[in-house]
Amino acid sequence: MSEIVSYIQGLAVPVERGRGAEAGEPAPTFTSTDQAVTVRSQMAEFSAAVPQSIRPAISNGLLLGQVAADKATESNPDPMAYFSAFNSVMKKIGWQITESGFTQQSISDANAELHKAIIPIVTAIFGPGAAAASIIIKVLEGLESMSQDAPWITVFEQKSNKAKAANFGLSYVDAGAGGGASLKTAYFLLKASSNLTQVLFFKFSSSDATMKSGRCQMGLSPQTIATSSDALQQKVGPFIIDNIKNINI
Repeated sequence: MSEIVSYIQGLAVPVERGRGAEAGEPAPTFTSTDQAVTVRSQMAEFSAAVPQSIRPAISNGLLLGQVAADKATESNPDPMAYFSAFNSVMKKIGWQITESGFTQQSISDANAELHKAIIPIVTAIFGPGAAAASIIIKVLEGLESMSQDAPWITVFEQKSNKAKAANFGLSYVDAGAGGGASLKTAYFLLKASSNLTQVLFFKFSSSDATMKSGRCQMGLSPQTIATSSDALQQKVGPFIIDNIKNINI
């Protein structure tokens, strides 16, 4: 048994009873085209170059990183501790982190809407080529015309929202060397003066909130994907239907 598989099997996660299967909700589906899904408090986009066969394992890894980070920081309200725990889990399940860091962001315009304010940040992190055709960018640009009660928006905001703070990530997954994968993620931490209910629709005012953003780039080898796929599926199986949703735009 590999060290990664042993780590996955022994990792502490919350006791969470899935409701989606009981309600008859469908499991997420993966395609071989450009595709985006929500994974708990992240949106993850796959380029068409990422094989369909490895997309579930990548999504499951992102989900495990989040639920394990939730468990590890349940008594620590500092959102930065959550992101540190998430990155630590991702490294231990085989992702090689090549770049990471956080910066304080100031929003210059009063009443600026969050989804509009973060578009330039996400574009810079994804890179101009990926951003030009990005589903996530299109989602952000078209958010006002979408229903705030759309199932994937509801799940995303429920999982990212913690009263007066919100943590979320926007990830772009591309093909890696030899059949592996590469991941670029924009992280966001929002602290507000009042409770957040519609995170992506939040409007800033001069005293409303502060925002920090971060970036992280990771790579995963095809050997690690093959070795860890079954263990990841078994570990996060009870969480999948409630936490991974297809994004339709």
